Amino acid sequence: MNRNLRKVLLPATIASVLAAGTISVPAAGAEDVTMAFCTWTGYAPMFIAKELGYFEDAGINMNIEIIEDESTYAALLTQGSVQFLATAQDPNIKMFANGAPSRYVLAMDASCGADGLVTTEDIKSLDDLKGKTLALDTAASSYYFFLTALEDASSLKEEDITLAEMSDTTEAGLAFMSGQVDAAIMWEPELSEALDSVEGAHALVTSANYPETILDSLVVNESYAQDHPEVVESVAKAWYKAVDYLKENPEEACELMASGFEEVTAEDIAGDMEGLQFFGREENETLNDSATERSIKAISQDMADFWMEKGECSTNDLTEFFSLLG
Repeated sequence: MNRNLRKVLLPATIASVLAAGTISVPAAGAEDVTMAFCTWTGYAPMFIAKELGYFEDAGINMNIEIIEDESTYAALLTQGSVQFLATAQDPNIKMFANGAPSRYVLAMDASCGADGLVTTEDIKSLDDLKGKTLALDTAASSYYFFLTALEDASSLKEEDITLAEMSDTTEAGLAFMSGQVDAAIMWEPELSEALDSVEGAHALVTSANYPETILDSLVVNESYAQDHPEVVESVAKAWYKAVDYLKENPEEACELMASGFEEVTAEDIAGDMEGLQFFGREENETLNDSATERSIKAISQDMADFWMEKGECSTNDLTEFFSLLG
């Protein structure tokens, strides 16, 4: 399963998730909370928290909605239609920088090989991409990953390559597998499919080489966080407990994680997890330490500076975005 399945499994509308299995009835007076994210394994431990009663135990009636159309996220968060939102860190930064009242809560996961640049056999290095055609979705987080790799490990600039803009990363992968382009930025399962089906195809670079470039994070509506700090803390604790459960009970966890999505199996979840790192309490504490060289603030500042340069952010000042961290 991958993030782009959202454009295949469901239309670009809001669909409430009905988690499979026994759902506990929340106690009277529980706080009604709505969280939204798309079909992606990185967010799925939230279903562990829901199914095992971690939210209920904290007095929270958690409604998880699968919202596949990410262009609606900023408006939904601004209107208060959802209180919590999970998506990639750089879109979260762009939403905040362009006026969404969002506040960072925690890091959820990082791609450590689930995304990659796949090329034909003749392309042996990033410099060999000069004059070649590369398929990618410039709205996806993998665009930031690609340009970071290009700047770090080649002498090329973006304009040295012919970019074939795709509507999503699935389309990019299909364009490569059908022989329409020389290379493509894709993620699982297209990445593995391309390597298996196209003779000579190989991954020139993957997110395992640049694990800081594709992170997923949880944000909360600013006003809601001010009025309900205890809920924000409880949601974070529920996530940490879910990640702990995942690490200790991977098979059961995969079943619970798959239960919240349509047409997704535990095997799909397990396959995606091979290229992911989940962040529990300890990992978040390390990321939140501004004294470390690559804290979440430092990583995010690089993203904000990048998108500011691209003209997609009205500010790169993230002070308020991280205000809940102190």
